[in-house]
Amino acid sequence: MSDSDSEDGGSPRRRFSLEVHDKDSLAAFAKGEKDGKREAKPPMDSALQKENDNIPPTIGINFDFLGPRQGNGGKAPDTDPKDVYTRDRIFAAVANEDTEDLAGLENYLRKTMKKLTNSEFIDPDTGKTCLLKAMWNLRNGRNDTIPILLEAAKNTGHLEQLVNAAYTNDYYHGQTALHIAIERRNFPLVQLLMENEANVHACADGLFFQQKKRGCSFYFGELPLSLAACTNQLNIVHYLLNNQHRRADLAAKDSHGNTVLHALVLVADDTEENTEIITNMYDDILKKSVQMDPQMKLENQYNIEGLTPMKLAAKTGKLELLKHIIRREIEEPEYRHLSRKFTEWTYGPVHTSLYDISSVDTHEPGSVLETIVFKSNAYNRHKMIILEPLNQLLQEKWDCFAGKIFYLKFILYILYMSIFTATAYHRPLEGQPPFPLQGTVKDNVRVLGEVIIMFGGVYIFICQIIYFWKRRPSLQILMMDGYFEVLFFLQATLLLCSGIIYLAGNEAYVALMVFSLVIGWVDMLYYTRGFQQTGIYSVMIQKTILRDMLRFLLVYIVFLFGFAAALVTLIGEAPQEVKNSTETGEKEEAASSYSGLYITSLELFKFTIGMGDLEFNENLKFKHFFMFLLILYVILTYVLLLNMLIALMSETVNKVSSESKSIWKLQRAATILDIERFLPRFVRRKLRCGRCLTVGKTPDGKTDERWCFRVEEMQWGSFGKSHFSLNEEPGDKENAKLSSMYKRPKGWSHWVTRAQERAREEEQMPLNSVSTSPSDKV
Repeated sequence: MSDSDSEDGGSPRRRFSLEVHDKDSLAAFAKGEKDGKREAKPPMDSALQKENDNIPPTIGINFDFLGPRQGNGGKAPDTDPKDVYTRDRIFAAVANEDTEDLAGLENYLRKTMKKLTNSEFIDPDTGKTCLLKAMWNLRNGRNDTIPILLEAAKNTGHLEQLVNAAYTNDYYHGQTALHIAIERRNFPLVQLLMENEANVHACADGLFFQQKKRGCSFYFGELPLSLAACTNQLNIVHYLLNNQHRRADLAAKDSHGNTVLHALVLVADDTEENTEIITNMYDDILKKSVQMDPQMKLENQYNIEGLTPMKLAAKTGKLELLKHIIRREIEEPEYRHLSRKFTEWTYGPVHTSLYDISSVDTHEPGSVLETIVFKSNAYNRHKMIILEPLNQLLQEKWDCFAGKIFYLKFILYILYMSIFTATAYHRPLEGQPPFPLQGTVKDNVRVLGEVIIMFGGVYIFICQIIYFWKRRPSLQILMMDGYFEVLFFLQATLLLCSGIIYLAGNEAYVALMVFSLVIGWVDMLYYTRGFQQTGIYSVMIQKTILRDMLRFLLVYIVFLFGFAAALVTLIGEAPQEVKNSTETGEKEEAASSYSGLYITSLELFKFTIGMGDLEFNENLKFKHFFMFLLILYVILTYVLLLNMLIALMSETVNKVSSESKSIWKLQRAATILDIERFLPRFVRRKLRCGRCLTVGKTPDGKTDERWCFRVEEMQWGSFGKSHFSLNEEPGDKENAKLSSMYKRPKGWSHWVTRAQERAREEEQMPLNSVSTSPSDKV
């Protein structure tokens, strides 16, 4: 007897177990005491490794003490040894599909009042039952022992317990027979299990079914429906949703809060075959949700991280699936409201599309744009940011307000650095800080400059603290588009420390101030992202430094320190006694060039850049070995390392040149969104891109109004194909009317038109790969 419950969304959870034991049960328990330790990750099923016999203790009733029973005089029923069913016998029978051996199983269970879910019949390592064992041992998709097991369990009153019994170890926890049947792609077995009270919401939440960075695992959303969807079994998906026994809930969530759509996003991998499978299944499930409940907003469900399927695709870098979701256009009238893209009009290959930018634009918190730019660690973030309509949406923001604010900040920063430079250059050279105010015009201007640069330092410091606090960027994000934020923070920190040291009366403030000045001028490169050509060039410089220069410096420092330490040690062993003062002076002069680790490192650095001198005093001890070390150092650094650095930098430039434009767009996108964040809310509402348009009807017959963004595209691939268009005639009639009503002066209109054309030409100009050798030009 047992007391257990089964909750929706999970496997049955045993609360209390009371079993009938007899001498055969006690023998099984006693046998387990001799077995040793098992593997930490036992296989789901194996013909090579027998099941564990180390059965844990449980509460049981000894059959010999049950009291009088009718017909047996109060004694336990005698059972012929050949009629006793142990776990090994049952497991062997189901593994070999021996139906004859199981012919007396039901009678044995009735006679002994036992159940197939008793602990003596379950592998204690994994929780595997005879049914689970049979599910793993199919021949041609069948195992004739399965109906026998189900019939025996049904007639002895524990069918639901057996069918929904799940693995209990941490690695495969929660997996039931229904999961296995779906994984085996066996539709008849799925039907059989559902007809026998299978739990359609059982959660397989073991470690094997979770996402891991290393090792083998397969996350499918834990639920049977998600497993069927992720393994492309549309027939099983439809059956689980439509069967007459217990229908699966499309909105059901796993332990991570993920629905079936979230699970599909997580198994996408951007390959062509996978993308076709996932997108078709994704759309089919969306349509199915409309059939089941027209008001269901399955795509708007959030997981524990607060992400919808579309935002999850953006965060995890599922480029092709994100592209499909954003650009989804469904022609069927009954499902047209599921579209996020609507063709407004076509004229030959010219298409004007209306993109639904709800959850995409930054007017909603946690939008797709913010997720890609600020929250995603995906390696292909720069490729996602150039998808339409994201690319044109960001360009619209830049043209509308971000570009003007950016250029204004650029001018102010140039003015600030000019004041910083002039103030640092005209610092007092006599006396001790802090310097008294003398009252002259020059001194007053200098003090005013110091106040300005310190207030600027405080402003930059606060802005960077807000940046790090709100974004909490990972190291990967900092390496991609956040190193200037680190440099700005370092610049402000050094400047503020310099001010504190200045007030403390220490001249060391000069070194920190000058270092901050250098970093400040380097930070000027941040503003190159406002111009495409300089922005792309800056990206190449940054990637070259991060990919090649850092590795070179790491190896070079090892060589430099090692050879410097060797030469200093060798010079220290030179003889101290000499014949005359002239010879002593020559040796001291020769040894002085390599007298210390610091000086020796500087001398060796000269060799690295080709300015070293191999001449030295002949009276040095071990002079031949000294010369050998110097020559070896020159070969390893000047000849080998530097030439390797040049070759690697050339290769990096060639690789990055194809991606530098999109990386520049990603950096500019971060700048645009940062600028937009600091605008007042009412200003952001006023500058919101797009407009509210009617794109059709909702399922309940109401007007379907969306906030859409218009994008004009040339689509030669769809030329000649019929499309459902919202408007019959091409052209933006509303803007045409506004242009005719509010005409600008001719000069201004001509200048704006030319500026827009230049910007559009620059945007569409392809980036040619950079040639690094004469052979590349051929």
